[in-house]
Amino acid sequence: MSSTGDGPEPQALLATVPTGLLFVTLAVAGTALGHRRWYELPVLVRELDTLARHPGAQTPGIVLLTAIAVLVAAMGCGLVVQMLAGVTHQLWSQLWPAPLRGFGRLLTRWRARRWIAAGRALDLAWRNTARGQAGQRPPGFLGTEDTARLNALRNRISLTEPRHPTWIGDRIRSTDNRVLHHYGLDLDSAWPRLWLIVPSETRSELRSARARYDAATRLAAWSIPYLLLAVWWWPSAVLATTIALVGGRRGRAAIDRFCALAESAVDLYGRDLSAALGLPAGDGAVQPETGQLITAHLRKGT
Repeated sequence: MSSTGDGPEPQALLATVPTGLLFVTLAVAGTALGHRRWYELPVLVRELDTLARHPGAQTPGIVLLTAIAVLVAAMGCGLVVQMLAGVTHQLWSQLWPAPLRGFGRLLTRWRARRWIAAGRALDLAWRNTARGQAGQRPPGFLGTEDTARLNALRNRISLTEPRHPTWIGDRIRSTDNRVLHHYGLDLDSAWPRLWLIVPSETRSELRSARARYDAATRLAAWSIPYLLLAVWWWPSAVLATTIALVGGRRGRAAIDRFCALAESAVDLYGRDLSAALGLPAGDGAVQPETGQLITAHLRKGT
């Protein structure tokens, strides 16, 4: 599932204007204060008073031009962040580009080692639990609650063995793999057709989840301008770190919900897709043979 639904809404740029105004305000204030006087608001007030007493600053034309310039700057920041949100999505969901590929491989291997270690602990817990249920109590016996905790710990790293630098990339890949292995269905090929036949309520749920993910990518993208502002005003680095962390957490939650909904759509409407294509639907869930037939039909030899 290389795509996560519909693309970002055109209104997304307008939605960034208030956030852009906030950034422009902080950028002006931060550059005026600098590193040494970062907290001295009276200094900023004096600077503004001095600017306001300037004869040219009191003419209606200058005031209007200043307001327009601030609004244009805010919209420009929003446009830049909109483009950076696309880059954020690429870094979150796909293998990293050549300049970052080496670091991406190191991060992927580190995540894989953690996942394998967590899986071994979980396997041991399952074996101990089975032995305990059989009347044996080995040393270090773990109960069902401990097994569930270890399972959740492994899933927080990845649902499947990591192949991407990020959790989000592996979450999308795991959805593709689960559908392919269980149904024999290539979700990339099937998704556009499946989207056309699912009920409007299902599409609304998927759009809502995608909108939350897009909002998270935009939020995380704002960390880059704030990080650049830190060159002149160091507290902006704290803001950038906070924004990146919050955006990342929201992005994980949103893509997790989207992938769960997408997989559910296959579970519930896979037979309808087969019937709509004029292929044997059968009874019950889509069988792997049917899924492979749908995949071959949709790929058209490619």
